[in-house]
Amino acid sequence: MKRLVILFLVYTVVFLPVQLAKADVSIKSEDVASIQINRTSGGTRTFNENDGIEEFVIRKVVEWINTSSPVKEATELDNTKTPISLLKIKMKNGNVATVVPAYDCHVQNQTKYCSLADGDVILDQNNQKIRLKSVQLFDWLLTGWKQENTKPPQDTKEMMVHDILMLFLGPEIDKAVSNYYSEYLTYSPLVYPYQIEIVNVERIGGFRTFDFSITLEITPVVGPHISVGKDRLTFEIAPTIIPGQIKLKKFEHLETHELPPHWQHIIKH
Repeated sequence: MKRLVILFLVYTVVFLPVQLAKADVSIKSEDVASIQINRTSGGTRTFNENDGIEEFVIRKVVEWINTSSPVKEATELDNTKTPISLLKIKMKNGNVATVVPAYDCHVQNQTKYCSLADGDVILDQNNQKIRLKSVQLFDWLLTGWKQENTKPPQDTKEMMVHDILMLFLGPEIDKAVSNYYSEYLTYSPLVYPYQIEIVNVERIGGFRTFDFSITLEITPVVGPHISVGKDRLTFEIAPTIIPGQIKLKKFEHLETHELPPHWQHIIKH
């Protein structure tokens, strides 16, 4: 009997932290109705999924959670200590998950001292607490949420021309991206107009001719705007190009971005 107890204790000490570290963390941004952040010292904000700009904040926070790294340290909180900030994630099905900054505690002279664990947070989801490493989310919980600008930006003529041009080029961009990433992914990434930067534009034939070269840098994404890489595309636009007046001249893959664990399944092996 004594031997069984010892074996159980060894199993608990050695294997349990590993299981905690490998705990699955996955929240779908489309399942989130709202997030609410409260600071103990005062101040609160709510971001709702039915607002386009606020939805972007929700997607960003969820992505930080999903791409965070589990930490092996204990996930117990000091029950007598009120977290400096509390994030409530309200799901559309009525469930609520919370995220708070993590603390490191130690006892000295029978007194317990706790201090913020820089970069660590604790996610409480489905009655399971998981300690995670996410510097971005940690900083956001402390002060970043105050800086979120959810006022609609002022539209400009330049922005409208940019968006019209991206709509015009969109099908050719999607085709080029699909052709390249089909070699590596089972899921075709998307490119949104606001993730396209115009790097260079040239009028090939001289002043007031209509043969153009345009170079773009794009960031294709999957799911909740998880970037898979960065690419540079050069198109020729001219009335003599048939059909469509657009031709891809060059495709350069600049960067490959690592996918979070719950999106690794789309990688071709």
